[in-house]
Amino acid sequence: MQKRLSRRDLLRVVGCCAVGIVALDALVLEPSWLEIAEHDVPVPGLPRGFEGFRIAHLSDLHLSSLGSVHDAILAAMKSFQPNLVVLTGDSVEDPNALAVLSEFCRALAATGREVVATVGNWEHWGEVPMDELRRSFVRVGARLLGNESTRLTSGIAVVATDDFCSGHHDLTSALRDAPAGPLRLFLTHAPGIFDELPKSAPRFDLGLAGHTHGGQVRALGAPLWVPPGSGRFRSGMYTTDKGQIYVSRGIGTSVLPVRFTCRPELPVFRLVAG
Repeated sequence: MQKRLSRRDLLRVVGCCAVGIVALDALVLEPSWLEIAEHDVPVPGLPRGFEGFRIAHLSDLHLSSLGSVHDAILAAMKSFQPNLVVLTGDSVEDPNALAVLSEFCRALAATGREVVATVGNWEHWGEVPMDELRRSFVRVGARLLGNESTRLTSGIAVVATDDFCSGHHDLTSALRDAPAGPLRLFLTHAPGIFDELPKSAPRFDLGLAGHTHGGQVRALGAPLWVPPGSGRFRSGMYTTDKGQIYVSRGIGTSVLPVRFTCRPELPVFRLVAG
């Protein structure tokens, strides 16, 4: 006669199945399941020629090789046709990944769209040579911004900083001679810097950052942990004293190759008159 499962044995089987399902989701499904988040950004006094201008925001790629999530990103680029692509740091964490980064950025810039990038903590912690990183971007028609202000080919004004988390930011240099323009962006990696801006800093229309990964693993919608340098920010749109900012959950993973209830994210912003 076949022995019936006891309640304890049944609970053990159910528990094992639940753990297996969670592991499958966290290790296999979610890390490649890209979410595209579309946002309209009202800009007061926006010139008519910039109405509908699109900005795609990539952060925390942590590239080592290209896979299905990167194919999904490139497919989204063809669909949304952004005018500007911004990479806000942690693109690579190892010098050996620079060739992969160049290949990916070449595809991002393939139609002549402008691509700009900033540096994150992992480029520094991974001892990626900054000159080689800069050349990797330049070779494919992209541009790496440090602690500086500049005007892009489109005419958009940009303030950019090196990484706040690892202490390589220099707000004095970044804000020096910040140009005016139809739109001012503030690009950085770790969002905690936005609550450290001096009162003298100019306002911006949109700040973009990553670093937090949205927590990467979340329970009941709340991240279990975020890295130093995140400040009060987790993911999504926030209001600061100097303007609105968006913190992306990013694309890749850090430390552990898992995501749980925290899919990789590609935010796409459309400028509208405000």
